[in-house]
Amino acid sequence: MASAIPLDNLEEAEAAYNRIRPELDALSESELTPINVDLVSATSIALGVAERITGHRERMAKLPEFDIRHVDNLVDYAKGAWYAYVTNLPVADPRDLTEYLTEVSSLRSKMLMWAAPLVGAGKFDESAVAKIKDGSGHKDSASDLVALVGLYRSKWEEVKNMCGVTEQELGRAAQIAPAVFSLLSRREFQTNVVSDGSLRVRRAWTLLDRAYNHCRRALSFLRFEEGDADTLAPSLRRNAGPRQPPTEPPPPISPPVSIVEAPTPPLNGGGAQASIGSGDPFMAKP
Repeated sequence: MASAIPLDNLEEAEAAYNRIRPELDALSESELTPINVDLVSATSIALGVAERITGHRERMAKLPEFDIRHVDNLVDYAKGAWYAYVTNLPVADPRDLTEYLTEVSSLRSKMLMWAAPLVGAGKFDESAVAKIKDGSGHKDSASDLVALVGLYRSKWEEVKNMCGVTEQELGRAAQIAPAVFSLLSRREFQTNVVSDGSLRVRRAWTLLDRAYNHCRRALSFLRFEEGDADTLAPSLRRNAGPRQPPTEPPPPISPPVSIVEAPTPPLNGGGAQASIGSGDPFMAKP
């Protein structure tokens, strides 16, 4: 597994966002993609496999009608989407910051503890985990937790039964780590937050989603014989979070209708007619 490009500096992410700003502004609302993913995990996965994708850049550039900017701008799209997301989160109450920092530290410690045996099992990349362990300080802890969420999400179906980390803990980590990181970074850099809220998040996600999908399609063609395109660039939607409950309850299942035959008296002394079922001869559909 390629080492993740760390999201440990809000200024760097803001710079990426500003580089793609003209493309964001050019998108109409009708073009925007619904956000049906855990965006923190999606951006972490995209950054984690960016080096794999760029390794095929030369061959991708030769594909007809393939826009090489999908590859060249992929890291900026991912960092820009992450920046748009974390700067659109509700600002944590500073009075609760100590409690949040304790929770971040606890989740980071647990996920790092279980990462070690998963490295031994060949599920996680040792160098990626080592980079996370190098972090120190409150902001690094929050950034580390963001990276750990992406690491676990990228292999969740394979590791969920091999470790003590739960889906609920991953969800909580994905929620609290960006919020704490954003709060600390805003304090440090006094970053101005763009004011168009969820719409700019959707714009940034649309650019990332579009570029990443084009890269996946190109890899599917180029790596057809090897059959490893999904390993090189896994879907960003494989961990889309909990499904919403249905808006309407399913219709009740009716019991099957039994068929009861009733004898028919002979007419004019003749033979009996064929019996007619007294109920519906078809089982009621659920």
